[in-house]
Amino acid sequence: MKKQIETGPNTAVCQKWEESEQGWGTRPDGFSLHLSLDGLAKFLEKYRDRMPKAVPYEYSRPCGTPYEVEVSDKVIAEIEASKNGTQFYDDYDYPGSGGVDGWLPMKRD
Repeated sequence: MKKQIETGPNTAVCQKWEESEQGWGTRPDGFSLHLSLDGLAKFLEKYRDRMPKAVPYEYSRPCGTPYEVEVSDKVIAEIEASKNGTQFYDDYDYPGSGGVDGWLPMKRD
């Protein structure tokens, strides 16, 4: 069973990610949480600055429209400590509603 982001009274911005692998296509690759859209923009800028000039064989990229989620004080503190955001991978369910587009979590019985 996947972990859940602890909910609470604080608002964070969630951005889904997908992994692209040459010859295999794309698949979900977790999500990142940010204090604001500005924090997400800075996170993406630093991520892109670390990418090679040529398209790599395998890489991750943002997927879908960012959306707001409610998170605990502990999660907000973790985001604040990371400066512009922190990533969570496939061992977590998408927080909140899952957004309106991109990869949506499967319903479990």
